[in-house]
Amino acid sequence: MLFNPKPLKDPVHFKFPLQCIWLKLNGSWPLKRKMSNALEKYFSFLYSTWAWYVVAMVGITIGFQSAFLVTTFGNITVTTENGCTTFMGVLNFVRLLHLRLRQKEFHQLIAQFVQHIWITKSSQVSIERGCARNMRVYQVISVLQSCLITMYCVMPLVELYMLTVNHPHDLDSVAKPFPYKMLFPYDANHGWRYALTYLFTAWAGVCVVTTLFAEDSLFGFFVTYTCGQFRILHNRIDNIIPDSYAAVQAGRGGTVDDYQRECVRRLDRIAAKHSILFDFVNLLEEFFSPILLVNFLISSLLICMVGFQLVTMKNMFIGDYIKFLVYIFSSLSQLFVLCWNGDKIIQNSLEMANHLYSCNWERDIIFTDTRVGNNVGNNPQSLKSLPTVYYSTDSIFRRKLQFMILRSQRQTCITAMKFSTLSLNSFSGLMSSSMSYFALLQSFYENEEN
Repeated sequence: MLFNPKPLKDPVHFKFPLQCIWLKLNGSWPLKRKMSNALEKYFSFLYSTWAWYVVAMVGITIGFQSAFLVTTFGNITVTTENGCTTFMGVLNFVRLLHLRLRQKEFHQLIAQFVQHIWITKSSQVSIERGCARNMRVYQVISVLQSCLITMYCVMPLVELYMLTVNHPHDLDSVAKPFPYKMLFPYDANHGWRYALTYLFTAWAGVCVVTTLFAEDSLFGFFVTYTCGQFRILHNRIDNIIPDSYAAVQAGRGGTVDDYQRECVRRLDRIAAKHSILFDFVNLLEEFFSPILLVNFLISSLLICMVGFQLVTMKNMFIGDYIKFLVYIFSSLSQLFVLCWNGDKIIQNSLEMANHLYSCNWERDIIFTDTRVGNNVGNNPQSLKSLPTVYYSTDSIFRRKLQFMILRSQRQTCITAMKFSTLSLNSFSGLMSSSMSYFALLQSFYENEEN
């Protein structure tokens, strides 16, 4: 009932990143377009209901955090500490809402990837291994962020246990800890209300963090294999002349006209695949650009606030210190990997022009091929080198090549709603903004201390 397409070639080995299971668990994964029976329709209704419940749950938890943020706005240290979790929640609330409202586009993106972008192990062993190796980075980031949300959910329970040990008789009068700083419109510190509120807000945090690394892993999955397809095209362009000659020699033909037609035919196939890659990158940008814009706007604030906590907090509990260290490292890693993937798309698309120009279209190529002469038997000394000549490409091939080079000189990139390009330059710009915000916060903090 969930949309899980399989490629026509090697469907057994195809699978999405393991992190995507969280998108399925929180209701963000698209369903099949056509439901065959009443049971599937009923499941679709329940799945959509659960998805909107998760969105509402995260939104309510952000409301509790925002209420606390407003009431403590004058205190810089408390505001920045609470701002970390609040802004992280806002970022992923937007992600959940975006995934829920754009199910049709999400469905189309997955279908296009499976049909045109996936690289099988049997066809391109080295490139497929490289793509799988690059995905390990997302596994590491997912582990870091999983550790982060685990610390947020477990550490208050440790604190609660210490309260029961130190204040066994006054426990009802003491404010009990929650995963994040929140202000409730009801008494949430006693009995079943505390347990229910704790579970509710903790699960909201789990949905927030798992959506973050699951969607980023899926985005990296799409980008990594798209870059792999670009590398396949680079190899095909580099070998277009010898492959065309070998194909003509292996067939019944072998004339100059046969060779010219084979070169043009192979170039047309490369151009068609090139166009498919451009279209897929455009789909990626159209779907992910709103999320990237919100990510860029919030990430610099998040990094600034976490860094401020690490630098200015005194007598910090060791668990909180580790929590903030994991927080800032995972945030920096997540942002860097996104920008790094965007930069890889740009570089691979621009390299097309260099490979097209260097495919030896401009001259005859002569090399020697060792073959056995006609008048010799089993004598090894009878081997001799015969020249094999590649003919020059004709005007049709060169004209098409010119158009492809012109198109390849215009970079293919993913943007954040056209405000910023996803690249390493954007990452350095975000780090510069974070340092500026940090310096501003530190000056306010010093004035407050004085």
